[in-house]
Amino acid sequence: MDEVYLSSSLIKMNFQELATQTLDYQQKAPIGVLWIVKLLVNLWGTNEMVLRLFPLLCGIVSLFVFLPVVKYFLRPMGVIVAIGILALAPPLIFHSVEIKQYATELLATILLFYLYIRYKDKNTIPALFLWGFWIAVIIWFSYSALFIFAGMMTGLGCKYLIRRNWNTMFRLMIPVCLGLFSFLLNYVLFTHRHAESKWIVYWFDFYHNFMPFPPLNRGDLQWYPAALYHLIDYPLGLTWKFYTGNSALLKMIFKFPWIPIFCLFYGLWLFYKERRDFLILLFPFLFVFLASALKLYPLNERFWVFISPLLIIFIARAADESSLFAAGYKLRNLVPVLLLAGPLYGSLFFLIHPDEFIIHKRSFEREALSFVDSRFRPGDIVYVYWNNLPGYRFYHNTHPYKFTAMEGKDYRLVSTSYPDYLTHLGEDFNSFKGKKRVWLIYNDFYHTDIGDKIDQPAWYYLKDKNPTDRLLTYFSNLGENTPVYNSFDIKVVLVTLKPH
Repeated sequence: MDEVYLSSSLIKMNFQELATQTLDYQQKAPIGVLWIVKLLVNLWGTNEMVLRLFPLLCGIVSLFVFLPVVKYFLRPMGVIVAIGILALAPPLIFHSVEIKQYATELLATILLFYLYIRYKDKNTIPALFLWGFWIAVIIWFSYSALFIFAGMMTGLGCKYLIRRNWNTMFRLMIPVCLGLFSFLLNYVLFTHRHAESKWIVYWFDFYHNFMPFPPLNRGDLQWYPAALYHLIDYPLGLTWKFYTGNSALLKMIFKFPWIPIFCLFYGLWLFYKERRDFLILLFPFLFVFLASALKLYPLNERFWVFISPLLIIFIARAADESSLFAAGYKLRNLVPVLLLAGPLYGSLFFLIHPDEFIIHKRSFEREALSFVDSRFRPGDIVYVYWNNLPGYRFYHNTHPYKFTAMEGKDYRLVSTSYPDYLTHLGEDFNSFKGKKRVWLIYNDFYHTDIGDKIDQPAWYYLKDKNPTDRLLTYFSNLGENTPVYNSFDIKVVLVTLKPH
C-alpha cells in the first residue's frame, strides 16, 4: 500500500508538481528519487517494473560499492560475511524491489563510506572540494544521509581534535560546508513541505516507534531489547526460522538471535579497542538515536535499512575475529556459517515460496482486480469499499480493465453509530438497483485511512468485531454472497442480489 500511495503521485504529477506540491496520501520522498523515477516513467510507462527499476539498480549497485568499503574495515572472512548478509537478507532484497526510497538510502550510506575511505587521507583543496561535491549530490537522494554525513564528520572532527591536527581539521570544513549548504538548500526548496506532519508523528508515537528517552517506565525499558531483537530480524534477516513449533525452550534456542546480538556488541567492542574508525562508525547512531528521542525519526523495520551497513560491519568484524582465534580449523568457520544460515535459509525459502515473500509488507491489489476483470460480465457492478480506493485508483489509471468501479464513500465521520453508518451506505447501494451481481472489493488489513485518529470513531472499531466482517453481514441481507478471492489483505465477494 505504501507503494500505491507514492506511485499515485508519480504517475500523475509532472517534474514541477513533484517539486512544488504535497504528494498524495502524505507521502514523502527525496526529490532526487522522485525525479529519477518520474524520468523512467516518462520513458517506459507506468507498470510496476518501471516504477521499481531505480530501487532495483540501487540494490544491485550497493553490493558492488559495499565490497571496497568492507575490505577497508574487515579481513577476508569478515568481507564474506558482510557481503553475504547484504546479498541474502530477505528484507534488504525486498526493499530493493519496492518503489520507495529505502534502497536508495541504503546505497547513499554505502556511498558516503566509500567516499570516506577514498578521501579521508587526501588533504588537497581540489580533493576536499570533490569530496564535498559528491556528499552534496547524495543528500538530494536520501533524507537519512544527513545522519551518516553529520556522524562521519563529527567523528572525524573529534579524531583531529584529540590529535590536535588543526590544519586538517580546518580543511575538513570544506566538505562539511558543502554538505550543509546542500542540505539547507534542499530543505528550503523541497523538504520543508514534509518536515511538519503532526499526523505522522502521532501515528508512529502511538505504536511506540520512537526511542523513549529517558525511559520513564517498564514499557519504555522494554522498548530497547525489543528494538534490538526486531532489527536483527528486520532488516538484517539474521534470525533462524527453522523451528515452527510451540515449545518455548526450542524457540529460545532456535529463534532468538543469540549469535548475531553477541557479534554486534563484540564487534562494537573490537572497533572501540582499535580506536581507528570507532567514532566514525559510532556517531551516526548517536545522531539517529537523538532524532528518534526528539520524535523526528521513527525506529522500526524499514527505518533501520539505511544504517544496516554499519550494523553488518560490526557483526562481520566479530565473525572475522572468531574465525581467526578458533580452536581448530574445523571450527574457524562456525560463527560465519551460523550467521549466514538465517538469511540463506530465508532467501531459499522465499525463492521456493515467492507468495510468502515478506508477506506482511505485501498487498495483492493487482491480483484481486485482475481476478474480477477476468470474470466480469456485462451488467455487473464493481463496488470498491472506501478503505481500498487508493489501490483501485492506481491500477485503474495504469491497467485497461473492462470495468469502472463504483467508489464507495467514507461515511464514518458523518455517522453517529453503525446503524447510522449503514443508512448512509444505503445511499451508495441505491446504484445496485437493476443489477444482478455486485463485486465487493475491500481491504481486510487496512481499516483506517491516512490522517485518521487510530481506532476512531469508537463505534466503528469495536474490539470484538472486525469492521469489514460487519459490512459482509449487511451485504448478506442484499442477496447471496460468496467469497471468491481471499489474499493476505484484499478480499473479493460476489453478491447475487435478491430480485427486489
